[in-house]
Amino acid sequence: MISVKNVSINFKIANDRITTLKEFLLKKSTGKLEYKEFKALKNVSFDIKQGEVIGIVGSNGAGKSTLLKVISGILFPSSGSLKVDGTIAPMLELGAGFDVDLTAKENVFLNGSVLGYSKAYLTDKYEEIVEFSELQGFMDTPIRNFSSGMTMRLAFSIATLVNPDILIVDEILSVGDSKFQKKSAKRMRELMSGGTTVLMVSHSIEQIRAMCDRVVWLDHGEVQMVGKATDVCDAYMGKSKQEYLEEEQKQVSAHNQEASNEWKKNLYSPTRIEKINNEYFIVDCWHNRIIFNDNLSDPVEGWSVMAENIGDPHSIVSNGEIYLTEDTKADELRVFTREDNQFIQTKMIDKIGLRPNHIVYEENQNMFYGISAMSQHVFMLKDLEKDVSEEKVIKLGYLKKNSYIRSIRIIDHKLHFTSGPGKIIVADHIHSPFEKVQEYEVPFEISGMNDILKVDGYYYITVYQDGEGTVKPAFLRTKSLSSLKEGKYEELYEKLELKGIPYGLSFIDGRIFLTTIDSYSSIVSFCANEDKIEDLKIHYDVGPPDEHSIRKRTGN
Repeated sequence: MISVKNVSINFKIANDRITTLKEFLLKKSTGKLEYKEFKALKNVSFDIKQGEVIGIVGSNGAGKSTLLKVISGILFPSSGSLKVDGTIAPMLELGAGFDVDLTAKENVFLNGSVLGYSKAYLTDKYEEIVEFSELQGFMDTPIRNFSSGMTMRLAFSIATLVNPDILIVDEILSVGDSKFQKKSAKRMRELMSGGTTVLMVSHSIEQIRAMCDRVVWLDHGEVQMVGKATDVCDAYMGKSKQEYLEEEQKQVSAHNQEASNEWKKNLYSPTRIEKINNEYFIVDCWHNRIIFNDNLSDPVEGWSVMAENIGDPHSIVSNGEIYLTEDTKADELRVFTREDNQFIQTKMIDKIGLRPNHIVYEENQNMFYGISAMSQHVFMLKDLEKDVSEEKVIKLGYLKKNSYIRSIRIIDHKLHFTSGPGKIIVADHIHSPFEKVQEYEVPFEISGMNDILKVDGYYYITVYQDGEGTVKPAFLRTKSLSSLKEGKYEELYEKLELKGIPYGLSFIDGRIFLTTIDSYSSIVSFCANEDKIEDLKIHYDVGPPDEHSIRKRTGN
């Protein structure tokens, strides 16, 4: 089924750190570009029979994932030979083959075709895949709006329900919540008992013992032992347990030190900037943190950290005593209080819907209002000065099912919801229980709205590109929301020379602040005097994410 004979993988690593194409070409042309060779795999040999379940163990950097990529056909051996008979479903990075701008349904057929299955076969399996993933209500939603857990569940369902001849698994058996983990483990056992050949990597030795027939032990790219699972696991843990634990700890420390020195110097998709008690707060979304500082002149690395390890926070709001933000990945809210320069989490609030995305505060009502983007739940929290109480969580019927509501704003004493249904919906949250009082249709090209803000008679609106990527991102303003349907608005994207996706809006000290995200991160501000846009300031122009930010984002 699989035959690996004396396989080696060599990588060339530049001795000098090169940050630009110009620098690379200059060094290359002058012969000053020097490399060192790194051997990721060294003469690796073993065979796998049909229906066997083979585990691969070893410390970080041993070559486990590299070996799986070679067998999957992602990497080609520098030397040696490889023979694989049968169809392969590699689960190395679940969801890596998805197109985030396509819906979940479209990605079922895209990902399945990549795995080599026909449209007819995938059509026949479609309902089974949806049922297993438990995403029945979200199949028409673009993948970019999924949490990482939802994406992994869909990818696992596709990869395992198409019955591959060979299943390659790299540290992904903890998919989703505990209920789904049990179901995925059961599915893996079904595949194993049904004759599927499985090759798996896991740091859980007990998992390897329980599920595998034989085990390959790698150390620094070399095979140390191949044999029965119990024998190899005993040898691996008994002979070098302390050595490997120490090595792993060193590598984790080195990785953390590198991340601390590099990714913290920049922003990656800042979704919001606010000024609270004379300090600026930036929601550094894809770095999973919120930072603060008393000025906008200091480089990002000089800012203090309010909170970190928060799953994709989107907004920060405060009454001056407590601070609220979302853990969008965990479907939770975090509540903080402050002692001197330290922020202490005092409460975690859950059961507020899927992917809470925006919170606002209305002082006159002593209430915090928020929207859970994926499930369209609106939640209300009573302001108790140094705490909040959960008042109500409701789902509004006029917010389109399966839509994605990115923004909730209080404008002219009314709640404004944007995005999702391709409309701006206005609701009365004071005199009636969120009764809809108005809705404004918008043309297709601006239907993917992110945020809305009203300043001096103008509504400013940020817009994502559409799901197919055929419509460009936009930043616009209008004096009348009713005129949007006819396309009567002023486009500001090119006027401000923006490069990323316009996202969060704030009004601070007489200036309109705008963040851009995704492919290009920045924070800019400008003044609007007598209908004129002027005094543009670029506070942070980060640009595309560098390798350190991407590594932080992906956890690699």
